[in-house]
Amino acid sequence: MKQVIACVTTTLALLVAASSPTKAAAPVSLVFDLPAGLPGKIVFPLSCRVVGAPQKGAVLRFQHAMFGARPVVVQCLAEGRSAWVLAAIRDGSQKSRRVTVEAIVVDASAGGPGVTFVSRTGGLECREGEKPILFYRREPHSLDGGKHVAANYIHPLYGLDQTVLTQDFPDDHKHHHGIFWAWHQLWVGTTRAGDPWINKDFLPVVREARIVERGPVFAELKTEVDWTSPLIVGPDKRSKPIVEEQATIRVFRTTAGTRHIDFRLELKAVLKGVRIGGSENVKGYSGFTVRMRPPAGMVIHDAGGRLGGDRVQTASHWADISGRFGKSDAMTGLSILCHPSYPESPPRWLLRHYGMQNVAWPGRVAVPLRRGQAVVLRNRLILHRGDFAESKAAVRQQGYRLLDRANRAARGAIR
Repeated sequence: MKQVIACVTTTLALLVAASSPTKAAAPVSLVFDLPAGLPGKIVFPLSCRVVGAPQKGAVLRFQHAMFGARPVVVQCLAEGRSAWVLAAIRDGSQKSRRVTVEAIVVDASAGGPGVTFVSRTGGLECREGEKPILFYRREPHSLDGGKHVAANYIHPLYGLDQTVLTQDFPDDHKHHHGIFWAWHQLWVGTTRAGDPWINKDFLPVVREARIVERGPVFAELKTEVDWTSPLIVGPDKRSKPIVEEQATIRVFRTTAGTRHIDFRLELKAVLKGVRIGGSENVKGYSGFTVRMRPPAGMVIHDAGGRLGGDRVQTASHWADISGRFGKSDAMTGLSILCHPSYPESPPRWLLRHYGMQNVAWPGRVAVPLRRGQAVVLRNRLILHRGDFAESKAAVRQQGYRLLDRANRAARGAIR
């Protein structure tokens, strides 16, 4: 299996160039579109438009009263016409506003330790400076002698204090793997093409994993994956691609005691008659999943409030899991947000105190995937310090929803 790891060398060259002494450049104008109702004093990933000449891969800095007293670091995308910052607006936005700021080009190291992906055995590791954030498992991998073989998932995911938050091949469910996305039902016409959820007669083949952005604000990985099964073969008896998956994983630096990680999954059928679905019982588990290491004092919340027990097929745009991870007595947690563009919104969940948190779309009834027409699933993970009250999960979900239109307008959002 040929694996491709590439990175946008233009971006790297520009970052290196930015570190060399140069004459003072003219200020760069950036335009932010802030939506009505955006909460204030909470850090969000914000995208903006670059006015004038593209600033390909450049690092900028500006200061503006709207964003508080401290300078804000800006990372321009490789295409140079849009950029991202991590910032909070000083006051809540009661009406939509367009804010133009003047930024200067600065050294690439001005924003502190950068975020990047680096190649490691079996996959790619995302790091902030020297601290690992997560590991993307590209190569097929097993911890139980080959009974379950998995690829195309994330483990470990590290907390803000470097504690491992996820589990891989846990004893109670060997087919659970950190952060993964899988479905119990995969059909091609009337043929059951294995069971991707339990890694039976199914293998995701990662054709490409490209590092497309890296810098002081965020790093971004794009993958292309073929879903295959030994039960679906061509005339040459080789497995044929059933579904083409394209994923974008965007990882932001830690700011104000939080880290944002955005996922975008795009699924397209390659063959006719493809359907995907969850378990064929009331649980309907399927789709985007986080298998967590259960913390001491574990508390789960969703839009309905604190869970007294596990939840099955309850609707919510978000869930938060907090507790004491590792040896520390400090409370930390993870919020899982669902974008309002989900095929079912709010989606239904399976929330388990043993550690499995699942956005159960589409549930027990399989739905078609069509050729040339993608199903898109978008989620955001937010690692936070403190308990649920400090997570502000519902408010962050509100910002995720409101900012999307402005971010897409700025052409910097994952879309």
